[in-house]
Amino acid sequence: MRNLGPACERDLNAVGIFTAQELIDIGVEGAFLKLLQGRVARGLGTNGCNAAYLFALYGAVHECDWREVPEATKLAFKHWTAEIRQAGTFGSHNKRNK
Repeated sequence: MRNLGPACERDLNAVGIFTAQELIDIGVEGAFLKLLQGRVARGLGTNGCNAAYLFALYGAVHECDWREVPEATKLAFKHWTAEIRQAGTFGSHNKRNK
């Protein structure tokens, strides 16, 4: 899918998302949360999973370049990821075995 490179594909596959339809069905936000949960479960850091990751997922689902994501959507994703970081659930401190 557009915008999704090998690293993103590995992360998606690790949480059971293998096809474009599965990504579409779970939705951008649902897939993002699964990615974060999967990275934590595998002992990986989550600091690379930020709003830009959401832009890429959104672009993949909507068949547009990540830079063409509507500004209002980008802003909403930025606020949402900030809330997630502030909650402390998925901060980079979750990386195991540093």
